[in-house]
Amino acid sequence: MSDVQRPRPPAGARQVDTDRLYDRLADRGLRYGPAFRGLRAVWADGEEVHADAGLDPGAAGSGPAGPGDYLLHPALLDAALQTALVPGIDGDGGTFLPFALRGVRVHRPGARAVRVHTVPGAGGVSLALTGEDGEPVATVGSLVLRPVTADQLDAAAQSTRLLRVAWKAVPQPPPAADRGQWAFLGTDHIGVTGALKSARRPVGSYASLRALDAALRDGAPAPDVVVVSCTEEDSPVRSAAQRALGLVQEWLADDRLSGARLMLVTTGAVAVRPEEDLSDLSGAAVWGLVRSAQAEHPGRFVLVDVDEPEDSGRALAAAAATGEPQLAVRQGALSRPRLARCAPPARRTPLTGTVLMTGGTGALGRLLARHLVTRHDVRHLVLLSRRGPDAPGAADLTAELTAHGARVEVIACDAADRAALERVLAAIPAPSAVVHTAGVVSDATVGTMTPRRLDKVLRPKVDAALNLHELVRDPDCAFVLFSSVAGLIGNAGQANYAAANVALDALAHRRRGLGLHGVSLAWGLWEDEGGMGSTLSTADLNRVRRTGLAPLTHDQGLALFDAALAAGDAVLAPVRLNEAALTGDVPPVLADLAPARTGERTATDALRRRLADLPEAERDQAALEFVRAEAAAVLGHDGPADVDPGREFGAAGLDSLGNLELSRRLSSATGLRLPATLTFDHPTPAGLATHLRRLLEDTES
Repeated sequence: MSDVQRPRPPAGARQVDTDRLYDRLADRGLRYGPAFRGLRAVWADGEEVHADAGLDPGAAGSGPAGPGDYLLHPALLDAALQTALVPGIDGDGGTFLPFALRGVRVHRPGARAVRVHTVPGAGGVSLALTGEDGEPVATVGSLVLRPVTADQLDAAAQSTRLLRVAWKAVPQPPPAADRGQWAFLGTDHIGVTGALKSARRPVGSYASLRALDAALRDGAPAPDVVVVSCTEEDSPVRSAAQRALGLVQEWLADDRLSGARLMLVTTGAVAVRPEEDLSDLSGAAVWGLVRSAQAEHPGRFVLVDVDEPEDSGRALAAAAATGEPQLAVRQGALSRPRLARCAPPARRTPLTGTVLMTGGTGALGRLLARHLVTRHDVRHLVLLSRRGPDAPGAADLTAELTAHGARVEVIACDAADRAALERVLAAIPAPSAVVHTAGVVSDATVGTMTPRRLDKVLRPKVDAALNLHELVRDPDCAFVLFSSVAGLIGNAGQANYAAANVALDALAHRRRGLGLHGVSLAWGLWEDEGGMGSTLSTADLNRVRRTGLAPLTHDQGLALFDAALAAGDAVLAPVRLNEAALTGDVPPVLADLAPARTGERTATDALRRRLADLPEAERDQAALEFVRAEAAAVLGHDGPADVDPGREFGAAGLDSLGNLELSRRLSSATGLRLPATLTFDHPTPAGLATHLRRLLEDTES
């Protein structure tokens, strides 16, 4: 809390949401950490600004640099200067930064909080800082602002967009925290049932979900946790992914189990430490697929990777009690995955010699081919694609790169065909680098995903990568896989794509365990790439942005490619963060990147609280406006006024993924478990609002 009372705003002044202010500044490339988010309350009165600013208690009160050690604490001065940015924050005039200060005087040292008043003038902006008593603390005669471009800010912050997976410790709940009913499905390949019984968790075993359903019909109690082993020796990636998809679909279709969680257990499918060998590529694909299922159906699935399955009973029980969706167990301790920023690499690692690239004539392949020739000075480039020289733009690309002094071969080859790939490799010099960019998308919700869609995505991604892995065994050959952050986040509607990309991430780890080179780049979306991202609708792009990511420009992506080659990790995520969207309901793996927020209230039970504070006569309209606002956010509209209360959601453009997202948002807002069919059962905003209000009333009666 501020050390001063909030000032009375001038009559007619407009209050500015400080959280939104810092979000807008982040959108423009100005990302303030917790110690520098000092604005507590802000009012705009035309071009003048009034504000309440204070030091962060954690940053200001300890250590050698407390407020008493400065005439005016730098973080407090910075917060005061931020008020000069308020008048233009929503305009199109670009981003401005403080450039020059003139006439700065400190009248009273050691302040922890101040009231700020800024007034524009011909020579810049003047600032007056006063204390609670109205006495002057400091004055700035003139603050001059200068414009700065997004590219300039991007260049300074480039390294912050190279992320790595870090596993963070999770405290274990007390042993008695989860004493619910447990069940096990299928064949126990790794000894989980025995471990659970040793931990005094009675477990009923069933051959399949059908057998469990029959037991429920006969009166058996519904389990709280159902466990299935997903690690099976020598299981192909495709077979494991197809089995997991079938199981997930059966699980979601059984209403008897709507209150239970399905725990999928693997061993060796994730690497918690860099030196860990990753032995189960098939289990890794299951992790990717189920991450997408978790995004679409929160609370229904749990992923756990264990190191000693026979001794994992207590840890599995603890994992269920944490409520975490993804966990690893190592020596009995629990940890969860989070994306964290990488330090910028100290050196550049150019690719040289002969470079073999799959997907070489695609939009992203052409972009990277130019970069390898013009920036890495690659002299021999072998570009593979299914159409080869007949692909659009292939001839022009060859001519362009040849003019730069490179020898370019464009070859028609399906890298997923091992024999065809082997013939290509036999006819060219041994590559010094392999770059696997090939891939396709075939999106659908996990409930409507088909084995054919799964195979369509796995073949060019995983089959081709495994062929390259088996045929290129030179430990000095760089081996670069293009995967997607969709696998780490678990993009809704992309269970097949997530499965394929996490398998690639696992392959990079596996190669390192064999003493070979391997790095998998889990890319975010590229801007205007003309490839897989070009098929996304406006609603799809808005959905991606709401996860906290923004599209990469070509220059940003290529700079991150170079940085990733030198960074040293097996898996890296080159992405551009949209910090304004990293709030509220973000994917768990991105939670540690979300900026600290002041005065934020959780969205959980927001509608319930809102209705409880209103008279009975106003609740119907409030519920309707809330539903319209949530629908507007999902549909990408400016506000609730753009959502017709009587028009069906489908006619308004809400697709199957949008329906899942809206159901998820409303579940959080009501604190209720709502079905995935919510907008199909109540197809208009007005009808849905009435239904939600009745549900809330029923839970309170």
